[in-house]
Amino acid sequence: MDTPATTRAALQALIDEAIGGDVLAGADFGFVGVMARAAPAIRQDIAPAFEMYTLLSHYLGTLPLATSALDGVEVALAPAIHYDQSNGRLLALLPVGRNELALVAHWLADGLRSDVVKAMPGMLALPFSIETHDGRRHLLPEWFAAYYVDGKPAHCVPLLALASMADDGRVADWMAVAFERMALFGLPCGDARAAVAAAGR
Repeated sequence: MDTPATTRAALQALIDEAIGGDVLAGADFGFVGVMARAAPAIRQDIAPAFEMYTLLSHYLGTLPLATSALDGVEVALAPAIHYDQSNGRLLALLPVGRNELALVAHWLADGLRSDVVKAMPGMLALPFSIETHDGRRHLLPEWFAAYYVDGKPAHCVPLLALASMADDGRVADWMAVAFERMALFGLPCGDARAAVAAAGR
């Protein structure tokens, strides 16, 4: 049975692989390297993806690590890393102080239109998926994130982390799809989803 230390080490190895490799030589490059070799619309997402990886790496060593299923269970909005190994999902809940969101996550905060919301304290939720390709496991950042203003479930603001997801027309309404995927990571969003629907978005 894996210990917390070995689990953290395994997750850090996945992060290192995702952002490492020799891109110029084309040798054993990770997900960020794949993005660098893709179309310009994909390359614009390198900065926020790299930010998500580095934030996860930084907090992986300091926040509590919970290993349990995420699907169908709402997580408590408290600072922690949640790892659902059986379903290949990882969720980082990061504390953000007043006027700190743009400092903690500059590229993700850029997706927020309201300076008032950016200035408020809260909880930043970063979801990741773990997929296996050609026998190798890869840690992939989800195309969305979420900011919980004041750390309250009802004050959930979805963030479009990887803009190319919406730019190429893969989803008609990225926010509606983000709400659906949030449930797979145990993120509470029912009240926020209802508020958006009521506003006629």
